[in-house]
Amino acid sequence: MGKLKLLGICTSARGKDSNTYYLMKQAFDVLNDSTIEKEIIVASELNLQPCQHHYSISAKMCVHPCLITQIDDKDEMKKIYDGILGADIVIFSTPIYWGNHSQLMQLIIERLNSLENAHSTHKQVIIKNKIAGLMVVGHEDGYQHVVGGLMNFLTCLGVIFPSHAYAAWVGESTTDTVIDREKITKGQLIKEEFNNLVVRCVDYAKTTK
Repeated sequence: MGKLKLLGICTSARGKDSNTYYLMKQAFDVLNDSTIEKEIIVASELNLQPCQHHYSISAKMCVHPCLITQIDDKDEMKKIYDGILGADIVIFSTPIYWGNHSQLMQLIIERLNSLENAHSTHKQVIIKNKIAGLMVVGHEDGYQHVVGGLMNFLTCLGVIFPSHAYAAWVGESTTDTVIDREKITKGQLIKEEFNNLVVRCVDYAKTTK
């Protein structure tokens, strides 16, 4: 068996300055496995055009590659499409905003509908035997709601989840968000939860290949 590709997609608008990216990056860095090739895509650094909802006009218009990607040379969603299709394991990370996942995560979900619709409408199985995991980070509670919604979509996309397929952390119900990074940095148990998610996804991927 050759190397497995582990892809992380960080969907925080704050990019590499975010706690969401910090926890994903440290979990990827801690993984010491020569059989794993690692990459993190920071969605906020890409020019991602919003979905134009061609599906609502006709399901057959929602195709892969997405019509936007085919027409707009500046659209960089292709990097996410290619990243997912070329990976064995994909872990999405999102912050929580008012009890929901990020705007960038929603944009990506809507653009990934072209992959789901390839199967449901065009009878093309594009996503197969890919392992997925979730990282959810917020200042207040709401991670179970976020995880449930994302798992619903990703299951329809065709990915496979290992047991305990997500890691989450939320801060205290205060207006002081500055203390979150200090807690995350010093909290070994917090880091271990995110580290262990990566290990579970990798271990499960090895059993399916």
